[in-house]
Amino acid sequence: MNNEVLIEDPKRYVEEFVAEHGIKVIKIGAPDIDGLWRGKRLSAKYFVESAYKAGTNICNILFGWDIEDASIPNLTFTGWHTGYPDVNLRPDLTTLRLVPGEPGVASVICDLYNPDGTPLEQSPRGVLRRIVDRAAALGYTPVCAYEFEFYLFEGTPRELARRNWRDLEPITNGNHTYSVYRDSGTEHVIGLIRDQLAEQGVFIEASNSEHGAGQFEVNIHYGDAIQAADSALLLKHTVKEIAAAHGLTASFMAKINPGQAGSSGHVHQSLISAEDEDALFANPTTPGELSSIGNAYLAGLVAGSRDFTALYLPTVNSYKRVEGGQWAGSSATWGVDNRTVAIRSIPSAGAAARVENRIAGADANPYLVLAANIASGLSGLEKSLTPPEAVTGNAYEQDGDAAVRLPHTLEAAIAVFADSDLAKEYFGEEFVRHYTETRQWEVQQFHKAVTDWETSRYLEHI
Repeated sequence: MNNEVLIEDPKRYVEEFVAEHGIKVIKIGAPDIDGLWRGKRLSAKYFVESAYKAGTNICNILFGWDIEDASIPNLTFTGWHTGYPDVNLRPDLTTLRLVPGEPGVASVICDLYNPDGTPLEQSPRGVLRRIVDRAAALGYTPVCAYEFEFYLFEGTPRELARRNWRDLEPITNGNHTYSVYRDSGTEHVIGLIRDQLAEQGVFIEASNSEHGAGQFEVNIHYGDAIQAADSALLLKHTVKEIAAAHGLTASFMAKINPGQAGSSGHVHQSLISAEDEDALFANPTTPGELSSIGNAYLAGLVAGSRDFTALYLPTVNSYKRVEGGQWAGSSATWGVDNRTVAIRSIPSAGAAARVENRIAGADANPYLVLAANIASGLSGLEKSLTPPEAVTGNAYEQDGDAAVRLPHTLEAAIAVFADSDLAKEYFGEEFVRHYTETRQWEVQQFHKAVTDWETSRYLEHI
């Protein structure tokens, strides 16, 4: 997308927006490798005068550290050996929004560019944009929608950190999935989340209590792929802000407690014609099956699931969510309306026809998850793939089959991703190398840690 195409007079648009709403500060930022929204707060004067178009520079350490801001050594892209130069945060004005609850404050999501004006290869939003452009060149517009699960705990992040994140107390006790009664008791938080997201153009179609104590699910209304990823970014950001304001901590961690359900980030997706917006997965003659285009796309998702497991499950913790049949896709399988498979086919005669990828956790970067899904689907179309036999019944019984089991550790998933021709073709070799290096660091950090399990198991008895 190009701001100048979508907004006829960008400068006038920004000036009128700032004047009409009394904007004093604009929060700008871009998603990093882990999906965190990183950036700055700019004065409205600076934004109106130049930053709305030229952007503002920021240190490329954004892609040189981990989720806790520890510098990652031996990265090819940046480090002490490069001097940590600038990259450019350039606003996408189609995302300019008022910030609910902060009078005089607006926000905008940015794309990232090198100093020479070329797109930054390591940018997750840029990766997704390139793949969406490739889909457009083939005549397709991806349509996507995220479902997120997350937990709410009593106490602010600072208070929980003082307790070393132990003895967590969920906002509700016990498992009461879909409980209308229990939902009423948390509506003061969940309802506010829905309302504030709606003010930012992110519409929650449904919300409910989930299968863990203090766990919730929210379903975002569908949109184009960039919009879907931006909505996911804003949702996670808004949930965390509102939770903290209410003395709570929100977590999208994949598996917090071995005795409680993990948190997923399922993605519903389909294609429409870029020319006439026809629903290309719809099958009016055989509504119990996807169209031929839908089946080829689905076949690509199944075939690419191993290549992109490292993006769907990006942390050491992610793999504990998919272990042992926990409502998460753990094998390269598919089925019709089957929630034990990785790729759930949801056929229809009309526009509701779609597929759902159930592998990714809530901890994954939504831009990279969507990019991986669309890349896999396009590969299926370009190669005219046909899906393997559909699974009926329990797909978790196939987890012992090495031919379909997804990589079961981050180390194994990294090795597959680093060697993937599919990933290199669609994501670019620079991105594949950089992401691989950051995940290798994540594994190294875990191997150095001494866990509570080790202490309780070995301290006395060894």
